[in-house]
Amino acid sequence: MNRWIRRLLAAPVIAAVLLAGCGIPEYTEVRVDGQGPAPGLPSGGSGLQTPASRLDERNNTEAFVSDFLQAAAVEAERAVEQVREFVAPMDRADIRDPNPEVVLTVVRLRERPQITRAEAGVEEVALNVQQIGQLRPNGALEPMPAQEPEFTEYTFGVGSVAGEQGKFILNPPPVLLLSEDALNAFYAQRTIYFWDTSQQALVPDLRYLPGAVPVERQRTVLLEALISGPSSWIASTVQALSSGTRSGGNVPDTGDRLKVTLISDAAALADQRQLDRLAAQLMWSLWPEFDNDLELTIQGQSPQIYQGAELLAMNGAQTLQETPERFTVYQGRVHRLSSSARSGEAIPVLTDEVNQNVVTAGFTRAGGSTYAALAVQGEDGQRLVVGGATGAGTSFHTSTESFDEIGRPGWLKAPGDVGLVVADGSLYSFRVGSGTVEPLTLPGVTGVVRSVGVAPDGHRIALVIDDRLYVAALGRGERVEVLPPRRVPTSLTEITQVDWVAETLLVVAGTNPDGRVAIHDMTVDGAIETPSLRDLGNASVTHLAGYPANPVGSGTVGARMYVANGIPYDLFEPSEQIRQEEVEGVDPAATADDPAAVPTAPFFLY
Repeated sequence: MNRWIRRLLAAPVIAAVLLAGCGIPEYTEVRVDGQGPAPGLPSGGSGLQTPASRLDERNNTEAFVSDFLQAAAVEAERAVEQVREFVAPMDRADIRDPNPEVVLTVVRLRERPQITRAEAGVEEVALNVQQIGQLRPNGALEPMPAQEPEFTEYTFGVGSVAGEQGKFILNPPPVLLLSEDALNAFYAQRTIYFWDTSQQALVPDLRYLPGAVPVERQRTVLLEALISGPSSWIASTVQALSSGTRSGGNVPDTGDRLKVTLISDAAALADQRQLDRLAAQLMWSLWPEFDNDLELTIQGQSPQIYQGAELLAMNGAQTLQETPERFTVYQGRVHRLSSSARSGEAIPVLTDEVNQNVVTAGFTRAGGSTYAALAVQGEDGQRLVVGGATGAGTSFHTSTESFDEIGRPGWLKAPGDVGLVVADGSLYSFRVGSGTVEPLTLPGVTGVVRSVGVAPDGHRIALVIDDRLYVAALGRGERVEVLPPRRVPTSLTEITQVDWVAETLLVVAGTNPDGRVAIHDMTVDGAIETPSLRDLGNASVTHLAGYPANPVGSGTVGARMYVANGIPYDLFEPSEQIRQEEVEGVDPAATADDPAAVPTAPFFLY
C-alpha cells in the first residue's frame, strides 16, 4: 500500500498540491548583470521581517511549498515552532526540539521539483537539492557533516487534514530545511571580526542575521555571535574573545554612541593595547559608522571612550579605493590603463630593465613600500621575478626554478611582503628579497591548482583545485601555511578562476546549470550567488582579477577584470572590452596592423 494512503487511514486527508519550479531560460547572447548589490544584501535585517504563515497561501500549491522552505527563517528559538505550523498535526512529533541547538539545513534546488499524484488526493513531492551547509544559531553557515552527501533528495507529501483549514506537509523531512532563496530574502549578511593570532589584522567572518530580529536587538545578537567564537574554517588563524567573556547586557542604540558592557575575568583585558584592539573589533563588528563613538565598559573598570576615527585605521581594508589602479600586460610589458586611478603616472616599482617579457603580474602597497611580482618568459620557461621599492631602494630577485606556466601572483596583506602564486598546477609562496618559491601543502585535498585569490585581510584565500572551489585560512608565522581547505558548494561546475570582490564575497568563473560559461559573485560559503555575466557561451575564462570593495564605503561589490577567449574585459564598465587605445604609453599607430598587439592579463594594484 502506498505510504501516503497509510497516512490517510490514520487521519482523513483531502486535496493535493503541485510543486513547480521555474523553467530554465535559454540564453543566446552575452547577458551582463553589472555590479549591483552584493548577494543577500540588504533584504533582511531591517527588523520585524518574517516569512509567510501556513494560511497566507491557500490556493497556489507551488507557493505553499516555497513558504514551507522559508518557515524556519526566524530567530533560532522560534524555528521549530514555525516549521511545526506547516506540518500536519499527526506528524508534528517528528519535528523535535533540537539538542543542544537549532540547526537549519540550507539547500539549493537543482532542478524542477518532481510531483507525483498519489491516491486520495495527496501528492508526493521530491526535491533534488544541493546541501549548502548548516546554519547555526550564531549565524555561521558551517559545512554539512562529512557523512552527509552534497547532493540528495528529500520527499514529503502535501495535502489537507479533515477539520483543519489550509494545506499541510505530510511525513516531513527529518531536518529543518531552509531554501537558498529564504536565506537571501529573510536574512541580512553581517560581518563580525576576529584578530589574527599575531594581532596584526582583523579577519572578517560572515554571519546571517534573521530579519525577524528587531532593530533594537540586532547589535546585541551580533555581540552574542562574536562571543560565541569564529567560524570553524578560520578558527585556527584567529583569536576568539578571552575565555569567560560574557555580555553585560543589551547594546543600546543611542544614535551617536555605541555602548558595550562586557564581563570578563581575563587579566589580559587590563592591558591597554588589548583593550584598544577589542574596541576596534567591537566597533567594526557591531556598528561600522566611524563618525560616532564607542563607550566600552569592562565590569569592574571605568568606561573608556573611543572616537570612531581612531578605530577605523585598525582594519587595513578601509584603505581600499573606490577607483583602483588598473594595469595590463601589453607586448611583454606592464602598462597602466587609462581607466586607472593615477592615470598618466609612471608604472610603480618597475624599471625598464625588469619590465621585459612579462606574462602576468601583481602589484601591492604595504607599510609605505610598493612591491611587484612578475611572471617572465625566458628561453627555459617562465620564472617569477619579485621585488620592491622601499626606503633602501629598489631591488628584484628572480626565482631559481622555472615553470611551464605561472598564474597571476597575489600579495598577502599584513605585513604585505609575502605572496602566493599558482605554477604548473601547484601553489607556491614567495617573499620580497628572495629568489626562492616554496611549495605549499593543501591538507586533505589533492588535484591540480588552477587559480588562487587573496582576501584583503591577507589571512584567507580562495582556490580552484581541479574544477572545484575552495576557501582556506592561512597560518602566518615565519612561513605561510595553508590550513585545511573548505569546499564551497556552488551551482557552477568546471570552475576555472576565482578572486575576491569584497571581504566576504568571491567572483568565480565557471559553467552554469544551463551549460554556459558564466561569471558569478558569491558569498564565501557558496550560499548566495548572483550572476555578473550570465552567458559567455563556450568562452574560456583564463584570467580573472578582482578588487575588493571598501567595507566602509557605499559600494558592496568591487571591480573585476577578466580574459575570455584571449580578449580582456573590464566589468567596472559592464562587459567593456579593454582596447589597445586604453593602454597608456603606447602609440596605437605603431601596432595597428599587428593582430597580436592586444592587452592581456589585466590586474589591479591591490
